[in-house]
Amino acid sequence: MVDRKTSIETLSRKYLCDEVAYYIKKSIFNLELPRGTRLYVDTLANELNVSITPVREALKTLVAEGLVVYSGKGYKVFNPSKKEIEDIFNIRRMLERLAASLAAKNMDEKTLEFLFDLYSKDVQQDYLKRQSEFIRADKIFHAQILESADNNRLVQMLATVSEQSWYIRACCYSHTFPSSYVEQTSFEHLEILRAIENRDEKKPKRQWKNTLFTANRELGKQLRAASWTFLLSIDKTFLI
Repeated sequence: MVDRKTSIETLSRKYLCDEVAYYIKKSIFNLELPRGTRLYVDTLANELNVSITPVREALKTLVAEGLVVYSGKGYKVFNPSKKEIEDIFNIRRMLERLAASLAAKNMDEKTLEFLFDLYSKDVQQDYLKRQSEFIRADKIFHAQILESADNNRLVQMLATVSEQSWYIRACCYSHTFPSSYVEQTSFEHLEILRAIENRDEKKPKRQWKNTLFTANRELGKQLRAASWTFLLSIDKTFLI
């Protein structure tokens, strides 16, 4: 017979762990915990008024997501090197190109219509005024492409690099993107959607190459603007 009290305590602990993980993750993405920041279990527990157990579990979750690094002695916020950034975006580039190709076969008309609406002319004007909405739309676009790929292994493989790439970009988003970047990104996303609408499995992969070229070029500028300790080099092999 299942111990009801034990089950409730276990369930409550899981929810608490999730809430703590959400709090730490939000602080990381809001740059309240800058890259490389040492994370002390006791300090976080006191700050959140919880025991150290859910904090430890939350940190383990964030380690698995790639946002926190455990050295064996302590925890730190992920602070990628130049090589790590290049590796992350190279992996993301290859996997998302595959996802776009698969989405051309699987995406339904309702999802297509929804994504097209994300980049209507009126909405694009709003993105120029409110960068947070542009970021939100971009995340939805990538998530829907991946969901339409209908490949759970691909989702799992992209999970960590997606979180890490979004964090790297979050480090740059305190600097407003120029209107030309928003307009170019919107145009390229629409081109990908048109290729998917035509069920062209090869064109989305080619178009994704162009999209990532724009994103990586802007990322390099933003890394410099964010006073990163290195410059992101972008060579031909990084863009293929």
